[in-house]
Amino acid sequence: MFLHLDDLFIFFYFFVFLLIISLYSIMKLDVDTKQRIMTWTYMMMEIYKVLMGTFLVIFVPQKCGNRICGATDNFFNGSIINSVGNISNFVTFSSIGTLYFIEMKRENWCIKYLDIDDNKSSNNLDEEIEKYPKYKHEMHQLNRKYLNCTYAALFLMVANFIISGFTVYQSYAGPNSVTTFISFFMLVSLKLYSSWNVGALSVKYERANSAYLREPKTYNTIDEDFRILDEENTVDIEIIENKNVENENVENKKEEQKIEL
Repeated sequence: MFLHLDDLFIFFYFFVFLLIISLYSIMKLDVDTKQRIMTWTYMMMEIYKVLMGTFLVIFVPQKCGNRICGATDNFFNGSIINSVGNISNFVTFSSIGTLYFIEMKRENWCIKYLDIDDNKSSNNLDEEIEKYPKYKHEMHQLNRKYLNCTYAALFLMVANFIISGFTVYQSYAGPNSVTTFISFFMLVSLKLYSSWNVGALSVKYERANSAYLREPKTYNTIDEDFRILDEENTVDIEIIENKNVENENVENKKEEQKIEL
């Protein structure tokens, strides 16, 4: 007996879960590595949503005579409108795949150069990043590119919804087609809305909101590995100055003692 597609995804998610638990328990990971693992895990788990939510012509139930079509039947339908629907599905999937690529690139940059400090305010980075014009420019470029890519994906998703809806309507299989169609569409809609919200806020306030952390988080400080050591330099200068003052005092006392003698 062959496994159903949903069963394969369940096994996949279970495998990913066990992998994460093993990495956390066996390896001593730093904070940045843990964040990267969680980010990649969430992305892999969302691939299912993207597949179902973009390839609507293939996965939404349709009628083939007296039976329900399989995914292969839907894909190799042969009609012109079906081919147009498949092309629309693929283009939309590619656009969202590009969005994920930009999203991962942006998130990895944030993990590498920025950090989340709960002891500092969420807008702490607004002033701190002014000392790092290079990082500020890179962050702005990534935020802008991420938001523009989200807009493109949203436009193509709406177009795909219309084209796929017309295609599925040709082989309408009852209420099951409607509920499945809307459910799959909502899977991607929620993801794109989340991406738009993160991108819009990041561009508007010139910040780096995380797209993957489960709780709303903002990278609010520069990572320790890339922080300018102004504080350490200041401390060193103060120590040197104090030593100089002490030396001067000692020399003054010696001169006073010589004068007294």
